[in-house]
Amino acid sequence: MIYQGKARYPVTEIILHCADTRPEWMAGRPLAEKVAEIRRWHVQERGWRDIGYHWVIDRDGAVAPGRRETELGAHVEGHNRGTIGICLLGGYSAKADDLFEKNFSGAQAFSVKLLIAEIKGRSTILKVFGHNDYAPKACPGFRVRVALKDG
Repeated sequence: MIYQGKARYPVTEIILHCADTRPEWMAGRPLAEKVAEIRRWHVQERGWRDIGYHWVIDRDGAVAPGRRETELGAHVEGHNRGTIGICLLGGYSAKADDLFEKNFSGAQAFSVKLLIAEIKGRSTILKVFGHNDYAPKACPGFRVRVALKDG
């Protein structure tokens, strides 16, 4: 079981997000640089202590860590305890009801499903939702329950 913070909240949920970036954003740059840029947005522009997400998935399906899973995230106001935040690069101008394929790659679909399965192997995950299930936002740019119904 994954526990977060000093209070040791058990992780029971995964919440998906998008970076609201264009498909060509930082194309050809290493994923580590992209994660560093998102960390900069969160730390320097929002005043957070670290990147808000626990994982970031690039357009080619590469996966990189953000904040440690054992730390509370900063990805959904009021829903950071006991949740893992996964951010997909892309989703610029996406709508909440878009199909996954409109804004994200097949490699990202494969990687996010694999990452969810890996997290489920380390913790008792009861729900997998999108940011838009908790806030009036388009993020992650699709309906998670629709996109993951086969996986």
